[in-house]
Amino acid sequence: MADAEEIETVTSQEEGKRVSVVAPDSDTVDDASTEAQYYKYFALYTYHANRPSPTSTPNHEGNDGQQGTVADFLQKEAVVNSDLSISVIATDLSAEHETELRSCIAKRLSRGTVYSGSGNVASMPLGISEESSYCYYCLLRQPEQETVSMEGDGSGVTSREYVVCFVTNIESVLDLFRIELENFSHGLLSLVDTSLTEIDHIQRYLTDWYQESVEFISRSVEKLQMDVVYLIHAAMMDYKLDIQGGDDNLRKDINKLFQCCSLAGLLQHSKISESESGNKSPEPDPLVEVVADTNQATTSTKTQRACTLTITDDKVSFGEEDYNEFCENWAKALCKGSMDNPVYLRQVIENFKLKAIQDMNTLKRLIRQAENDHYALYRSCIFLRNCGNGAILLQTAKMEDHTLTSHDSQQVLKALQEFIEEKGGFSNRTR
Repeated sequence: MADAEEIETVTSQEEGKRVSVVAPDSDTVDDASTEAQYYKYFALYTYHANRPSPTSTPNHEGNDGQQGTVADFLQKEAVVNSDLSISVIATDLSAEHETELRSCIAKRLSRGTVYSGSGNVASMPLGISEESSYCYYCLLRQPEQETVSMEGDGSGVTSREYVVCFVTNIESVLDLFRIELENFSHGLLSLVDTSLTEIDHIQRYLTDWYQESVEFISRSVEKLQMDVVYLIHAAMMDYKLDIQGGDDNLRKDINKLFQCCSLAGLLQHSKISESESGNKSPEPDPLVEVVADTNQATTSTKTQRACTLTITDDKVSFGEEDYNEFCENWAKALCKGSMDNPVYLRQVIENFKLKAIQDMNTLKRLIRQAENDHYALYRSCIFLRNCGNGAILLQTAKMEDHTLTSHDSQQVLKALQEFIEEKGGFSNRTR
């Protein structure tokens, strides 16, 4: 069995020393590309849920008419739904296995442990094969609700709700692609209605769950090849991606990959413009400030830079062709492994994102130390120059909210930027 490939980067603990980000071996991760090794099924259920009014639930002190505790509310909801009956709308499971799945979901619903908004992954004994089956299930709730009378306890609401399930024998698929599965699941709300007149459309939509939510990553990397390095760099710099050409499906695939590589959902960006933060000195052009509050229209506020990707039949080209050592190592890890194995590709992406966050934490620690220690300022500069990802880390440090917003921290960032620019800037690469 081949050893895991090691990608050389700079440690997040000691500046200047070389360590390795380990790209998972494509032979050791779950192989989600071989039909004989995995299965994938779906099911969509519906039921009528009764929900007591919060004001009719006694609180823990027994004072009627006041809002009870969350535990009281959930316990009462479980009681009124103890005899609920769920019906299958669409599935590709056999009758036997669908019955087992329906029983498992009904038990969770009756206990009041399934919540709308986000999905869950659980092991379920469905008997599809000798190995365990794993199910991603997500509760979908239509906004329309009607008031009904509850036995002995006043009023409540009832609504028609749905539970979508995706079943496979590879747990890592459901865990790694949970965000995509959640987005795909909520796309069903536009297809279902109280009369369920679009059953065929729903069936076709659900049939594509694995292709749309998982395999997009393989299709995108295979299309971009090593040009994926530009996409990674643009995502890490928090650029806006503008895709021109190509069909709708390919554009959707590449946009999903772009979101996978971005740290925007993991880091908080400042809503304070340059003039409001007191930093009125001109910023070097490579740094990008993203302002989340679009209502604050000031002349000093910068807009989000765009990276244009042009797709033709035989090639792709990027308007921004800058990248750095870190992004190059990331791209090599993606392209040297099994591009038809989405689990491997997603694990590579998550490993490099984790390394970027670790380096970001190291930089923030050094900047805080540099507020009172000139040697820490020097170490911050050396770390940024040698880590292979300095421009992105420095930009992210300036954009993060609630971490480096003190006046002293801003002065350290300004000093670092000016010194690095005087020494020729970061060694970004172009092709």
